[in-house]
Amino acid sequence: MRVMKPFCRALLALISTLGLSQVNAAQTVYFLVAEGPSIPETDRKNDSYVLPLSKQEDIDHARYLISRWQSGYFEADRPLVVANVVFVNDDINRNFLDPKFPKWSWQVSEFLGFGDATIEILDGSPTQLEVHRSQATIGFWAYTVVKELGPVPLYLSVVAERQNLQFFWSGVGTNDVFTLEAKESLTSTNWLTIPGGSSGG
Repeated sequence: MRVMKPFCRALLALISTLGLSQVNAAQTVYFLVAEGPSIPETDRKNDSYVLPLSKQEDIDHARYLISRWQSGYFEADRPLVVANVVFVNDDINRNFLDPKFPKWSWQVSEFLGFGDATIEILDGSPTQLEVHRSQATIGFWAYTVVKELGPVPLYLSVVAERQNLQFFWSGVGTNDVFTLEAKESLTSTNWLTIPGGSSGG
């Protein structure tokens, strides 16, 4: 990832994307699965993974779980995610709780359903699965759907490091066109393309 020095005043970053498809009923919608609010801070692993859903009933239930995330779940809300995984990198499954968006070496291959409990052998975490690579099916006890990422999980993170800014983004594939631009102040109308900050599909 390229490291760029910021301008002496304010720096604004803009990502322009072309060719992102619109949502339709049959399209996959991506959700973020992470630790629930009941997990104490001292026990949190601060990791997450991406769950693709295509059936409308599954998408609706995932959105319901997000709406209940802060207030807690009712009995039989089925907050746990059960899915098959394969150890193939798809460039989408990342830890979005880390500002550098590191990719996992595995991805969800098949969503099996939501549940209230799973057997112990399915428990674990995204980090544990990455290290041990020992499960073909997951049903992590402490994890649930916490955020909708949309049909194209495209996010930008800017990490300050001393006098430099590091830009990290996700979801930009080979068929997308993007440009990273900046300007010196909020009042300026002149946007300048940052060297190395563009790509064509």
